[in-house]
Amino acid sequence: MTQKEIYQDRGDLAEEPMVIDRQVNGLRMIAAENCAEYEVSLKTEVYALVVNLADQVTIHYNGLKGTLRRNKKVFIKLNDATLAIAGNEKSTYFILAFDHAYIREVGLEDSFSHELLFRDEQNCCLIDHIPAIVGKLMDLKQTSLKNVLMRVYLRAKVSMILCLLLDSLQNNIKSARSKVPADQQEKVLLVKEMIENNLDQNYTISALSKEVGTNEQYLKLNFKKYVGQTIFGYMTACKMNRAKILLKTTDLKISQISQQVGYKHPTHFAGAFKRFFGYIPNMIRCMGFYLADSLELFILGEELLLPF
Repeated sequence: MTQKEIYQDRGDLAEEPMVIDRQVNGLRMIAAENCAEYEVSLKTEVYALVVNLADQVTIHYNGLKGTLRRNKKVFIKLNDATLAIAGNEKSTYFILAFDHAYIREVGLEDSFSHELLFRDEQNCCLIDHIPAIVGKLMDLKQTSLKNVLMRVYLRAKVSMILCLLLDSLQNNIKSARSKVPADQQEKVLLVKEMIENNLDQNYTISALSKEVGTNEQYLKLNFKKYVGQTIFGYMTACKMNRAKILLKTTDLKISQISQQVGYKHPTHFAGAFKRFFGYIPNMIRCMGFYLADSLELFILGEELLLPF
């Protein structure tokens, strides 16, 4: 007896699971319908937008687990190559993934900052309901275009989706920042500048609050509202991104780089780097990761229709 016949005997006809996978260099769109479980292997340092259109699903990413309710969206920076979604036989969702090279190509690099996108240290953020994004994803799923035309269409639609996404996030940031008093904004910006210009230092919140003349609790609260991250989260992000640049552009030893970003012991630095990026510092040099930003991270492919 087939799966359909079993459901018919129960009086509940279920549609067969289906996945559409469209790929272009640096870009990938997956549409899963009636798919209880799906796991996709992507490259590290890839961003993914997950849009859930049916019952609640569970998302596994970066060694973490989270739930996504019906008609909700989440935006994730993947440090782990695997993204897995688990739901039920009626689960329907989209996964849109793209890399840094694509972001640069469409001219959104300056707008696409970690500070803007992620309001916590888990490299993910929930997205407000934006009907136009779902509409454009449905267009991508339903298009009958092939080969070059499909690839051009995919890039155009995804660029529009990213613009809508960034506009929504920027409006949220403006709203949050408007709630921080002007005098406290100045203090937050001073702390931000101190962190950025002294990455070899490991400031305490007490020291920073005294330096700018404010209360510790006010500083923590207003920094999170204005910047979108905790003070320590922002400090870590600045240190790791600086270390990555030094690994790519200099011949400095790991021990020297770790000192420059405030780590006395290279092993502690390597551990922090791996937690942040998903790979150890040596991989950038030993495996050619210094070229990663310009590599085409996805294989150029045609439309795939995968019934299960």
